[in-house]
Order: sequence, then C-alpha cells, then structure tokens
Amino acid sequence: MHYMMRKLLSFSIAVMGVAGSLPAAAFIIDGKLDDWGVDTKTWIPADGIQFTIEDQIGVGAYYLTPGWGGQAYDAEALYAKKADGKVYIALATGHNPRTLNQGNSYGAGDFAIDFNKDGSFDVGINILHAEGFKKGAYTFETFGVEGGVYKNPVWAYGLWDTAGNLAKKGNADRAHPTHMTGGTQVGQAELKYTTVGVAGYGQRSTDLHYFYEMSIDTGLLFAAGWDGKAFDIHWTQNCANDSIFVDPPGNVPAPTTLALMGLGLFGLIQRRTQSNRRRR
Repeated sequence: MHYMMRKLLSFSIAVMGVAGSLPAAAFIIDGKLDDWGVDTKTWIPADGIQFTIEDQIGVGAYYLTPGWGGQAYDAEALYAKKADGKVYIALATGHNPRTLNQGNSYGAGDFAIDFNKDGSFDVGINILHAEGFKKGAYTFETFGVEGGVYKNPVWAYGLWDTAGNLAKKGNADRAHPTHMTGGTQVGQAELKYTTVGVAGYGQRSTDLHYFYEMSIDTGLLFAAGWDGKAFDIHWTQNCANDSIFVDPPGNVPAPTTLALMGLGLFGLIQRRTQSNRRRR
C-alpha cells in the first residue's frame, strides 16, 4: 500500500510539474536556425519538427505564386514545434524585415494562426514593418507592439486575387493576410529576427536569407480561443508576393486540465491515507 501511494505521489508531482514549472526551453530564441538542425542545402530540419519548404530560384522578378518579386520576396521555409508548453516557430526568407513599406517595395508581414484551418486566422503575431528611413533611423507602422500576440485581428491583404492577378479593390485573396490593422493583445511572444542577410543556405549558396524565430506560450493561444487541435501558421509580406503555411498537430491539453489531474491524484492519496489511519 505504501509503495502504491509513493507511485501515485510521484506521478501526481510529475503531472503538476508539467502544468507548473516547465522544463528548459527546446530552442534558444536568437534568430538563428542552429538548434533546429536545418540542413543548409535542403532546408530539411531535425526529426520531430513540422516544416514546409518552398525554395524557388530564378532570375530577376520571377513568379513566386501568387505574385512576383524574385529572391527579395521569396519565403523559403517555415518550421514549427510544440514543446515545453510553448509553440516554437522559425521562418527563413529572402525578404529583409527592414524592407520599406512604400512605393513599389513592401514591408514585412505579420504571422497569422488559423485555429480551425478554415481561413479565419484567429491570432496574429505582430512584426512592426518599416514605413520610412531618415537620418539613420527607421519609422514604423503605428499599430501594436513588436512581438505582440493579438486575438480577433483585423487583417490587411496583399496585391493579388485568388487567380494570381493584380487584385481590384476589395477582391484581394483572403487566404493570405499580410498584417494586422487592429486586434486585442493577449500577451507577448519571445521574438528575434535578423536584418543582415546570411549566405550559405539553399539551392544557391550566394543568396541572402533572413531568419525569424519565436516562442508563444500555449496559454496565450488558449486565451485566444484555441481548442488544442491542429492549426495553420501562415506568413507573407505586405504585398503577399510569396506566402507559406505550416500545420503543427494538435492534441495539447489545456494547462487547467493538467492541473486538475494533479489535484485529483492528490485527493486520491489523501483518501487512501485517511483510510489507512482509520484501520490502525
């Protein structure tokens, strides 16, 4: 009986440890792909990481689907991993996050999450795109904070319609939201990205690439309405010249569920202890 109680106690503490103090992070958020195990030639990451690879090459302003722009607007690879009570995301792109959003150039877009994979895009992670550069300093968009996690976002859309043609007013492709113009902040992601191009990756090692890396507590996603099931992560630039999705699996229990399991096991232990005392 004492052995069983010790086993129950150990299991209860382990479960509550998952809900409370989590283990060390799976990734260091530093804007690098080193700890994702990415092959520099193929973009393929280590086992257990969900990923999408779209390394396209061409000369000049080649077609990217749905838009144009070439390497400067190419989304190369998007990665996701759920671990330690967080969702980790990494992106590789040929698009410089400091590209100005003016004239014929378009700035960095926000990350979008679609809980039901139905095109609703329920959450946005804000990337402040640059609007100007003067006297050695950038000016940025006015909505939101860098790395802010927003529910009920209001989305802007890109230049293209669903057929890949230039959109007329009001008929831009809603499958590719670009950046938020509104929303309610529920928290903050840990976020790093590079603004200096790095060579040595992909089919052409001389191409320059930029990397985003972030982590989001799953509690923020639950607070925004996530039901723990599979979802889509999406990214594109403000022109939507090239877009990319990845869909990590679901089945992550809510933190309150884990906590209740621990409390229930402690209750069982207490009942067994009281019962043993009465028998003595």
